[in-house]
Amino acid sequence: MAQSGETELMGQLRLALQALVLSKLPFVCYRLPEGKPQLKVLLQGAPQSFTSLAELDEAAGFVMVPFAVPGAAPIVLWPAAQCVNATGWAEIARLLAELAASHTHYAEQLKLVAAAPLPGTGQISEIGAGSYRQDFARFSPALRAGSYQKLVLSSYFEQESSACYVCDNLMRACAVKPELMVALVQAPQVGTWFVATPEVLLRTLPASEGARVKLHTMALAGTMPYSAENMELSAWSRKDREEQALVTSFLTAILAQSGTYEARGPYPVKAGSVIHLRTDLTFSLPPEQGLSAILAALHPTPAVCGLPKAAALDFILAQESYERSYYAGFLGEFKCADDAGSVKTNLFVNLRTIEFLAQRGVWGPWSFRSYVGGGLLAASTEESEYAEICAKNRSVLSNLKPELYSEL
Repeated sequence: MAQSGETELMGQLRLALQALVLSKLPFVCYRLPEGKPQLKVLLQGAPQSFTSLAELDEAAGFVMVPFAVPGAAPIVLWPAAQCVNATGWAEIARLLAELAASHTHYAEQLKLVAAAPLPGTGQISEIGAGSYRQDFARFSPALRAGSYQKLVLSSYFEQESSACYVCDNLMRACAVKPELMVALVQAPQVGTWFVATPEVLLRTLPASEGARVKLHTMALAGTMPYSAENMELSAWSRKDREEQALVTSFLTAILAQSGTYEARGPYPVKAGSVIHLRTDLTFSLPPEQGLSAILAALHPTPAVCGLPKAAALDFILAQESYERSYYAGFLGEFKCADDAGSVKTNLFVNLRTIEFLAQRGVWGPWSFRSYVGGGLLAASTEESEYAEICAKNRSVLSNLKPELYSEL
């Protein structure tokens, strides 16, 4: 009976979430690591837009921040006080059923979805790729000349799928990747994005009332394919260890300005079909200090930018062949109250990202971009770095393609 109930729930969610995407209503459906799925829907108006991180200090809600601030893409916030909310798949299904009874446009989209025959498994084909190899030819000489300690080069793959089951993608990622933050976000300012990211930018930790605010961030750098052998620190190359140490050094220098900090690592962690080296860092801030200043100091971290940070950012914006937009930015809860009344911030770097570009028909076909990147040092070679981003792209697509998912 339990299995029958889960199957029925899955069927309801498959239709309801597909209709939510087609409705173009602003929403976020996400799951924090080891947590429960949550849905926030903005029924009236559009999410708030900001041009600076400082503006966030007076806001609360789910936020999505681009790579470049300020830049062409705005900071977008789904205000907590104006959204309807649900936690857990059953409650999410119940909320969407209530929405179908009260929101005419959503109800119309749900009828279209329910009437359309379900397609088979979507077949993904690559229809284009970014200019990774051409960009590598510009990045590598700058590193070898000693102008930069590290540069992060990213790219995208243009894909098309014959079918799109939003609910299947979301639930599969939540089920098999409990260590990741998984999110599906939609708003007029940003479009529709799917994210399954392993990297914390900033999370609040429990603290006694009136005490300094405890925070957690991480240095995540270096990548290898998943295997039992690669989960041993001794398996990692000098290049990967050096890359990880550079990111850790940058973060500890920032945190030292706020007082004391604690570090644990580096150690290998699994993220889908790949492994990264990770160092955890905890520190504290005075309760009266806003979070925007530390966010501005951290973002973009060397894990997605490079070192020296300011110069590397300028180089990437000038030399990378495309605009990253929200890829390599960050997203998550910003000063959101939980059921116990505690105010929490849970922000993650926007990695392992898919941008929905266009959908033709209720279930597809649809086109999308998958974004990936990797850190380059002076010793980096084009072939090994390109192989690394292809492995990362395979991990991204595993959320959409069951054959890849089953191999993880």
